[in-house]
Amino acid sequence: MREVLQVRALSSYPEEIGRWLWAMQYVRGKTLWMVEGLDQALLDWEGPDGQENSIGSLLYHIAVVEIGWLFTDILGQPFPPEVERECTFDMWTPEGRMGRVPNVSLADHLGRLERIRSIFLERLRGMTLDDWRRLRSPEGEDYDVTPEWAIFHLVEHEAGHQAQISTLKRRARHFFGKDPSHPQPE
Repeated sequence: MREVLQVRALSSYPEEIGRWLWAMQYVRGKTLWMVEGLDQALLDWEGPDGQENSIGSLLYHIAVVEIGWLFTDILGQPFPPEVERECTFDMWTPEGRMGRVPNVSLADHLGRLERIRSIFLERLRGMTLDDWRRLRSPEGEDYDVTPEWAIFHLVEHEAGHQAQISTLKRRARHFFGKDPSHPQPE
């Protein structure tokens, strides 16, 4: 069967907005595929020297950055309570490193990603093309941004972290001597 590689717009949005949201969904699907079946050891592994971001921390970071761009930059609103409940770990350490997110199951990470994406898509429903291209000046930031650029950035951001996840998985296979996401029989 011949594969069809085509961008499609998500329904219920103007065509152009729907295409960018489709790109977000496509990238998310690749992230979900990459982490499918990972065990807790690999989710929490911070590299052989313990100085890298774990896959679990990256999944948390992807979710929190996404919701931050939505509320802070696009909507200009504080996080509602249901979003606050999703953001329980510090995003950054005092040293400027990504915050650690240990001992969180894959199911919990995937649930957070799904709930945040659902909120994201719902809050953009009804956005017009004029609003999509209208510059916003987020409070406390030194830039102006359109929702269009924010979505581009979120696609780029998640794809970049997919490369880190892929590298961690490959290095873990070497470090552990097996693929920790697929336990070997004794």
